[in-house]
Amino acid sequence: MKPILTFLIILCVHRASVVQSHATEPPADLVVLNGRVLTLDAASGTASAVAIKDGVFVAVGSDAEIQSRVGPQTRTLDARGRSVIPGLIESHVHATGAARGEASQPFRQLHSIVEIQDWVREQAKALPAGNWIQLPRVDVTRIRERRIPNRADLDAAAPDHPAVFTWQYANKTVQALNSRAIAAAGITAATVAPPGGAVRLGPNGAPTGVIENAGALLVKFLPARNVSEEKYHDSLVTLLRRYNEIGITSITERNANVGAYRTYEKLRAAGRLPVRVTVTIGLTTDGTVEATEKAIRAIPFKTGDGDDWVKVGPLKVGVDGGALYGTAYMREPYGPAAFSLYGFKDPAYRGDLRIAPENMKNIVRTAHRLGWQMSSHVTGDAGVDVVLDAIEASNADSPVAPRRYNLIHAYFPDSATAARVARLGVVVDTQPAWFFKDGDALLDALGQKRMESFIGLQTWRKAGAKVALNADHMMGFDPDTSLNPYNPFLAMQAAITRRTEGGKVIGAHQRISREEALRMFTIDAAWMSFDEKRRGSIEVGKLADLAILTGDFLRQPEDKLRELRAAVTIVGGEIVHEAGTFR
Repeated sequence: MKPILTFLIILCVHRASVVQSHATEPPADLVVLNGRVLTLDAASGTASAVAIKDGVFVAVGSDAEIQSRVGPQTRTLDARGRSVIPGLIESHVHATGAARGEASQPFRQLHSIVEIQDWVREQAKALPAGNWIQLPRVDVTRIRERRIPNRADLDAAAPDHPAVFTWQYANKTVQALNSRAIAAAGITAATVAPPGGAVRLGPNGAPTGVIENAGALLVKFLPARNVSEEKYHDSLVTLLRRYNEIGITSITERNANVGAYRTYEKLRAAGRLPVRVTVTIGLTTDGTVEATEKAIRAIPFKTGDGDDWVKVGPLKVGVDGGALYGTAYMREPYGPAAFSLYGFKDPAYRGDLRIAPENMKNIVRTAHRLGWQMSSHVTGDAGVDVVLDAIEASNADSPVAPRRYNLIHAYFPDSATAARVARLGVVVDTQPAWFFKDGDALLDALGQKRMESFIGLQTWRKAGAKVALNADHMMGFDPDTSLNPYNPFLAMQAAITRRTEGGKVIGAHQRISREEALRMFTIDAAWMSFDEKRRGSIEVGKLADLAILTGDFLRQPEDKLRELRAAVTIVGGEIVHEAGTFR
């Protein structure tokens, strides 16, 4: 009995000391109780409660343990058994552009030629005759007829107004004009297009209403969409708060400039910034070492400058086009099935490489030498080869793995590419919602084999490559109906189910688990921007960013994951969003 008695005495002393230590801890500013806390720490730990003080997590554990942190001024939130997750990191948005666009002309997703015509008619009713109507961007993969509107479509909708629809088709900017627009712009069979452009003529020798790479013919006629700084800032803050409503606590601007960085600094100084922001700086260079170095040295900061609220991320260059537009640079020709969707007829066409391989090597090696992290927009498998060759060249100068190169999109991985990416310490930034929204149209154009690997998350994961899931949000304010939906639960649903909006399951072997999907929106996204020690998981000492969801993430039916929202969103211990139904 003596050993048992001794053990009980020791246990009582230990418990007394724990109670005493908690009693001496200062009360928390805020606690969350009665939740299903998914910490996403290294052990994938769970808990039911967390305590926050001075903007960081100070305790994670059971309700009883966290109750001891409650003082007279502590705010207590009852999660009511719902999931509590780390704040979501939306690592690819174009929020400044979306905010300006929405302030000028609110975006609406249109799904068919009839919907496009109805939208044009609405504008025509609101505008005096003769005023130009500029249609919103609609990707042809999302138009039911799989074609852009033509002259006759626009004439029927706006007989008294010039109307123009703009879209990227293969490596061309295509604009469709109605008859009033052709006349207003003075376009005739004799019109000379700008270099590299074309005015398409019909069998009768008259303009068809289609011009290619000839936007200069319209510039002086289209109304300017100027937005005051005050209206722009208000619009941006509105969008950032919409992000909060979906559980987003951090974003990465993916192709911005010094001005955008200063805008976020201003919002922060004014107390109007409800998310943490990392700013990617677009790099313009001819690809020579000299021009690249000059352009980089002109930037007044470098990767890592700033603080936990606004900081500088990588430089960015564009290597090829996009899978939706037939400009992704591929190893094999697109093939005849792609002709009608993308508008080309060359059987050898492989896409659009916009930076020559040697120039890409110059850019990456120079940026790394000057201390910058790098990223590149590259969608096709051959484009990825060019980028990885450049990273390999830089690796010969100094180790590249610590630089965490960001490979943006990279939609067609195979096992060899994935292994190479993992070995070089590269992290992939990719968008499952595009699979959901565009997979049905792309299946017809690209074929089963290519679509089996499209956004191949298991291919990356099995090789050990880090992946961040995101939206590439650029137009619209609604999380589900924006041009690129920024609802992270929609993206996770697509990654987990591999089911398109049309109901097809393509590449079921690429499915990932719920925890893997959530990690790719939190701790893995934090790793991409060197923030994994500060955010991305719920752990003592980390920034107190979290979301209490409207349901249970682990039990929500797979096909209804997209319906989840944030009941409460907290950034740095402050509540930035609280749904009225939560209380």
